[in-house]
This record gives sequence, C-alpha cells and structure tokens, in this order.
Amino acid sequence: MKQILNARTRQAGATLLGVLMLCGTARAYPPAPHHVLYGMVRNQFGDPIAVTPSDVYLETPSGVQLRTSVVSGLEPGVNYRIEVPMDSGTSGEANAYMPTALRPFFQFRLKVQIGQTTYLPIEMHGDFSKIGEPGKSTRIDLTLGVDSDGDGLPDAWEEALINIYGGTLATIRPGDDTDGDGISNLDEYIAGTYAFDPADGFILTLTGVTDIAASMEFLAIRGRTYSIQSSPDLKTWTPVSFRIPAEGAKPPLRSAYLSVDVRKIQIEVPSQAGATNSFFKALVQ
Repeated sequence: MKQILNARTRQAGATLLGVLMLCGTARAYPPAPHHVLYGMVRNQFGDPIAVTPSDVYLETPSGVQLRTSVVSGLEPGVNYRIEVPMDSGTSGEANAYMPTALRPFFQFRLKVQIGQTTYLPIEMHGDFSKIGEPGKSTRIDLTLGVDSDGDGLPDAWEEALINIYGGTLATIRPGDDTDGDGISNLDEYIAGTYAFDPADGFILTLTGVTDIAASMEFLAIRGRTYSIQSSPDLKTWTPVSFRIPAEGAKPPLRSAYLSVDVRKIQIEVPSQAGATNSFFKALVQ
C-alpha cells in the first residue's frame, strides 16, 4: 500500500577537491485510494430504508467516526456508500498509513440513525475477506429490527408466517420454502413477496418474442431494484440492458429499475446479434 518515491541519487563531482558527494534518498508517502463500504439498509420487513434523514455511522472503540447518508436509488440495489480513508485511524494503529483501513478482526461497528432514533443492525451480511484493502470495496447489507433467533429473518416477518402456519421463530428457517412455491423464505423476504402464499412468488414472464426484442413482465415491489441477465446455456449469465415501453415513444436503455410503487412492469430486451438461444432471469435487490 505504501508508495515510496525514491529521489534519484545524484553524484556531484567537486573538481577542486576530487570528492564525490552522494545525496540522501528522499521518501514520501502519498495517500492510498480509499476503501469503500456499500450496500442496502432494510427494515425488518425487507423494505429498503427511504426515510429522510437517515445516516449510517462507522465507529471504532478509539472514537473514530465516519458518517454517510442513506440515499434511495443511490445505485442499483444500493442505498448507502461510505469511504474509509487509509489515514482515518480506523485500523487502530498509531501509524495512520496501514496496509488496510480496516482489519477483519479489528473491532468496529455500523449503526443507523433514522431521525433521532439509533438502530444497531440485527444482521450484517457480506464478504469480509478483502475488507479495508486500498482501492477495493466491500458490500455489507444491513437489516434493522429484532432477530431473536439470529437466523437473518426479523421476528416481525417470521411472526406473520407463524400467525398463519403456527410454529415458533425457531421453526421458520431462511432456507425453508414454507409455502412450497420453490422460493426460499430468505429469497421471499428480500424480494418483498409472501412466504405464506404459493401464488405470490416472484415470476418473470415471457410475453412475446420478435426479431428485435424479447418482451417480459413482472410484479415490481416498492423499494426493490430489478436487473435482467441473459444466458445462452443456463450456465454463464451476463447482465443485459432493457427498455420500459411505458416510459415513452423512444424509451432509453437501462441496466436496472428501481420501483417506487407496487405495479406490473413490462420490459423489452433487445435481441443480441448472432444469438440462437437466450434464457433470461431477473435479479432482485
């Protein structure tokens, strides 16, 4: 991480005395690129936080505090982004310029303040293997609410299923498919569908195919971000752009759609040159 600039060693010849003078080596330490933490902050029902003002704080035991605002639609599937400078002191070391801005085993916490109320996430989901590396980024999704059994599904969401199916918090598991529609409880929580209604699972429906585009539709839920991926063989998937015909006579191509309400959305994916087979799937964030 440390970038060392070595000044050229210059030899100056003293003609009169015949002495060689060697200049010392100079070193400077320019700041390395920041590490970025980003992700989605959701409430206990899986809805992205859209209340203003809302802020995410990163804090360390030494008193270092970084803050960023929660911004709806900041990026597809992202509503907060916080930059952690290498010299922020969050690594807990006396030397500000460290190999990482945050170490995987160094104590820190993220909290969310909505208005005057502070919440500690019940779940922080992400890959922490590269956290703190300069110029890198780490996605950490935050879920607010009470999760008594620690399974990643908030109590309020699980209690809605318990009221219908019975059981306890321990019997509503994220990997189960409670309503038998082929979608796990966790996926239904993220998508905003209901795990007690087998007809309510997220479905991407192909409605038509022409030489220029494939038409599809799905039910969009407020606060969710939708993107489309394509594959020729169901093995390798690639993000593709799409249009929403309802946006006008010449709707622009887009890579994602952030829903602001609950309604059925029709989209068109332009045909790809040379493609003989195309399969599509939707990614919900």
